[in-house]
Amino acid sequence: MFMTKEEFDKLPKDQQDLLMKKIEEIKAGVPAAPKGLTQLTMDEFKGLIGETIKEHISTMTKVDKKHFAFPGIGKIDDDLSPAGKFVKTVKFLKAIAGADVQSCRAMSEEVRVKANLSEGTTTAGGFLVPEEFAAEILRLAPTYGVVRQNCRIIPMRTDTLSIPAAGSTELRALWVNEASQIKSTDPNFRQVQLVINKLAAIPKVTSELLADANIDTVAYLSMLIAEAFAYEEDSQGFNGSGSPFVGILSATGVPTYPLPSGTGFICLSYPDLVKMTTELYDNAAAGAKFYLHRTIIGHLRGLITTAGAPILTPIQKDIAGYPWVSTEVLPGTRHSTAATDGTKFMAFANLNKMLAMGQREGIEMKIADQATVGSDNLFEKDMLALRMIERVSFGVLLPSAGLIVHC
Repeated sequence: MFMTKEEFDKLPKDQQDLLMKKIEEIKAGVPAAPKGLTQLTMDEFKGLIGETIKEHISTMTKVDKKHFAFPGIGKIDDDLSPAGKFVKTVKFLKAIAGADVQSCRAMSEEVRVKANLSEGTTTAGGFLVPEEFAAEILRLAPTYGVVRQNCRIIPMRTDTLSIPAAGSTELRALWVNEASQIKSTDPNFRQVQLVINKLAAIPKVTSELLADANIDTVAYLSMLIAEAFAYEEDSQGFNGSGSPFVGILSATGVPTYPLPSGTGFICLSYPDLVKMTTELYDNAAAGAKFYLHRTIIGHLRGLITTAGAPILTPIQKDIAGYPWVSTEVLPGTRHSTAATDGTKFMAFANLNKMLAMGQREGIEMKIADQATVGSDNLFEKDMLALRMIERVSFGVLLPSAGLIVHC
């Protein structure tokens, strides 16, 4: 499709200059032919032009091709600076507050294409949030979550992914004589299937808060959503029992360390902790940490030697050289101390080898102003509920890379 002179004359001056510059670049890119153009056959002419155009558009991304944004002809007002990206996030939140569906859908479509998600991701009432806002949420999530900080993150382009994992038999090498047959030493492999599920958080905000949408509002909303996501990720990664995922405390094949009978949590001693550090094989122990509830840490800090001195210093954050990490999702001393309950309350594990977390790109937002969330009637209180959805999965890769402690 060609542009007439009249159409060209109606363009703004900056667009006219941009088009003329691009034409000159294309002309300059045409290589000199061994024969004059008038001597070329039609097939030679087509081939020459085709190669020139092919080289010219080779730098186009998938997003450019989808929207026919040829080099130099795409948006010229797209501000990619940090300030420009923040403006996009503020614009999105204000559009949500004002029910500006058209603006929300336009920004959501841009995110969807960039993330290379399926055509059907954005459904009725749902919008993928700008990548800057999503990045801020995911940046904060490790601040509140233990699992996301320490496990193996696996990006997923589909909702299901099967990955190989070690079984009960490890790979071994065998000594053989010269010219003798080398016998098979194949390890026993199994497959772990990661199946994406939705994880949702619903922060409630006033319409005025979203309408203002300054930097503090964006940071506040990001913190609320990241906290909610991180807590649930930790719950499934550690305590999941199959609805929808199996965590490390419930996984088959994970070694356990039972405390002496009849004493419960209070029997946990420093010698027990030191002994645990020798229970994992060297490759796993190199990156292992203790994962426990803060009240268990309090119990350990209260342990003293026979001389009355504390075994752990007030600022010590390791046990026998291995770091400890506090997480609220594990049982603490507020739970039953009866040894008969078999409560699993602590892990010594290398989560990077033990646990995989699959995640799909994109965080989806849905808005409601007519529902009742908790005890709040949104319509009566002029509030909005933002339902944020991420798509994640969990799977135990190497059970022997962790040790679970129980009463």
